[in-house]
Amino acid sequence: MVTTLDTVIPYVTFLYRLSFLVGLLSLLLAEFILPDFLQYGKTLVTRSEKAKHASKKELRQLFGTIIHFTVPKAWFSHFYILSTILSIITCITYSSYALPWLILFHSLRRLYETLYVSKYTSKSRMNWAHYVVGIWFYSVLHIITNIKLKEGAISKQLQVGSFVIFIIASWDQFFNHKVLSELVKYSIPKKRMFKLISSPHYLDELVIYSTLLSYNMEFLWLVIWIVASLGISAMETQKYYKTKFNNEKVAPYAVIPFVL
Repeated sequence: MVTTLDTVIPYVTFLYRLSFLVGLLSLLLAEFILPDFLQYGKTLVTRSEKAKHASKKELRQLFGTIIHFTVPKAWFSHFYILSTILSIITCITYSSYALPWLILFHSLRRLYETLYVSKYTSKSRMNWAHYVVGIWFYSVLHIITNIKLKEGAISKQLQVGSFVIFIIASWDQFFNHKVLSELVKYSIPKKRMFKLISSPHYLDELVIYSTLLSYNMEFLWLVIWIVASLGISAMETQKYYKTKFNNEKVAPYAVIPFVL
C-alpha cells in the first residue's frame, strides 16, 4: 500500500540531490569570486583587515555587510546538537539497525569535542554561510539515512570491515582535535599526522563518512561534498601556514598524503 510519505520521498530525494549540486556550484563561486564565505577561524580575515587589500570596491560596498557577517565559531556545537537529536529519534524508530547508532556515536563524540576539547575564544568567528551549510549538511545526512531505512535499502547488520575503519578514524580525529586544542595561538601543529598533512582531522572526516557507503551508495553525495568543501578548507589552512610562517616546517600536503 502506497502511503503519502512514499509519494513524497522521490521529491525530497530530488531536492536534496539538487541542493548538493547547487552547493558544489556555490563552492566554486565562493572560491574564485567570494572567498570570504569559505573562511573561518584562523583563515578568516576580518572586515577591517580585508579592506586594506580589497580591490573590488563596488562589490565590497554592495555586498560587504552580507559577505563579512560572522557568527561565533563555538556555534559548531549546534551542528552536533541537531545531529544528536535527530540520531536519537532515528535510533528509537529503527533500534535494530546498526547505522543509526554509529551516526549517534559520531554526533555525540563531535559534540563532546566541540564543547570540551576544542577551545574557542570570543574572537573565534566563522562566516554565516559556513554555519548555514553545517546545519544543511547534518539535516541532509539524516534525511538520506531515514529515507533509505524507510525504503529497506540499508541492512540491519553491522558492516564489520567499515566499522573497524570508522572506529580508527574516529579515534584518530579525536586526538587530532586534541593536538589543535593544545596549540599556542595559531602556531603550526607538528604532532601525529600533522607532520605530513596540514589537516589530518579533515582526512579523518572523509574516511568516517566514506564508511557509510558500505550501507548505501546514496551517501556518496555526502562524501563528494566533504572532499570538495574540506579539500578547499584544507588548502586555505595550508596557504595560511605558508604565508604566516614563510613555508617553514609546513606540512607538504593539505589533506590527502601524496595527492592533495
